[in-house]
Amino acid sequence: MIRALLFFVKVAIFVAVAVWVAERPGTVTFEWLDTTVTMHTGVFFLICLGTILLALILFRILNWLANMPKMMSRYRQDMGAQKGYRALTLGLTAVAAGDAKIAQYQAHRARKFLPSDHGLPVLLEAQAARLQGDEGAAAQSFALLLENPDTAFLGIRGLLQNALEDHDYDRARVLAEKALALHPKQKWILKIVYDLQIRARDFDATILTLYRAEKAGAIAPDRAASDRIVMLLMQAQAEMNLGPSTSGVKKLEKAYGYDKSFIPTVMALSRAYLARGNRSKAVKIIEKAWKVNTHPDLVDIWIDAMPKAKQGNKNEILKWCERLLEVNPQSAEGHLAVAKAAIDAGIWGEARDHLKKAEAIRPSVRLYKFFAELEEKSTKDEIAIRHWLSMAADAPSDRVWVCVETGRVYTQWHPVAEPHGSFNTIVWDFPEGGEHALLLDHVLEAGNAVVLEAPRA
Repeated sequence: MIRALLFFVKVAIFVAVAVWVAERPGTVTFEWLDTTVTMHTGVFFLICLGTILLALILFRILNWLANMPKMMSRYRQDMGAQKGYRALTLGLTAVAAGDAKIAQYQAHRARKFLPSDHGLPVLLEAQAARLQGDEGAAAQSFALLLENPDTAFLGIRGLLQNALEDHDYDRARVLAEKALALHPKQKWILKIVYDLQIRARDFDATILTLYRAEKAGAIAPDRAASDRIVMLLMQAQAEMNLGPSTSGVKKLEKAYGYDKSFIPTVMALSRAYLARGNRSKAVKIIEKAWKVNTHPDLVDIWIDAMPKAKQGNKNEILKWCERLLEVNPQSAEGHLAVAKAAIDAGIWGEARDHLKKAEAIRPSVRLYKFFAELEEKSTKDEIAIRHWLSMAADAPSDRVWVCVETGRVYTQWHPVAEPHGSFNTIVWDFPEGGEHALLLDHVLEAGNAVVLEAPRA
């Protein structure tokens, strides 16, 4: 619309000038040496206009001829760029398909046609080299990406993957932390940094990363709370291994504040209180934990928390275990604890009575082994002993410390499940393959263990 309006304005001006000249007749005379030329004013103006138009046409032709080399060069560059981007497309498709030969060929073409582009062509070259198993060439290409601020992250990501595959976790951590600095809210980067810091046992840094990962949604809140407790336990243990530590006890108390029924925390804090002479505090937290989690490991530390004057007296131990049963009367473990103390004290009838009550609540392997022990010590009846051992062989499995990642069973809880090294994956549960499957509440997703794998660059 605007162009049409401008055209009509130009035509109107031209017509107005032509009319103005026509209304003012006259002649123009040129004299040069012996030649005199006289022409009408309109003709003169027409010749001037034609001369100007001809000069403009000649100027455009000369300008076009002068710029011809640049135009040809730009054309060749555009055609090369098209070929280069097509090679990139075909090369990345080949990488996705796992075709190393085509990927390498297209990477060569992309680098040839896009020599000044140090981004995607270099990345394609690195991925093609990785497909061919040439990790050295791949590392060189990824390192080249680091030189360009716009592609630095791609280089870090590729080198990080190489480091993880080579199990070079120190270098992987450095690269992961660089990647996190470039993209501080990327969930997968936060998770890798977190896992690598755990592997390095750098819990001061890990706790900060855990907060960021939880806030970004990289780690579920319940998992973050569980990991935080275990980290505090490990920090406290490291400090207390060096000697009495008030700071270590405070860390245990902080961990206990997050979960008052987590058995490793309860046991560690109870022993710390007993070592410091705070028996009443130890008794209090054991009783509180026993109300919701009747873990058999608590029985031994409960006996250690007896008044010193009564320790070693089997009858007093029996009474002390009966007090624990009163805390949670419907607990099979409570009846087993009293039955074991009664067996040790030689009070057979009471032991048998509590074993039967435990059997009514839940039969188990340990229960029938206690029955066999009772028969061995009281009647020495071989037939009865074999009967109870046979019952134990067919009884439902007891809970054990088991790694939810591998199913490996452990005699006691560890923060790190060896030999595979996963963090905080050991739970108190039924072993796999037993009559009871692992409780769904304890099945953790693979991302909750120390899974060190970066998405492919």
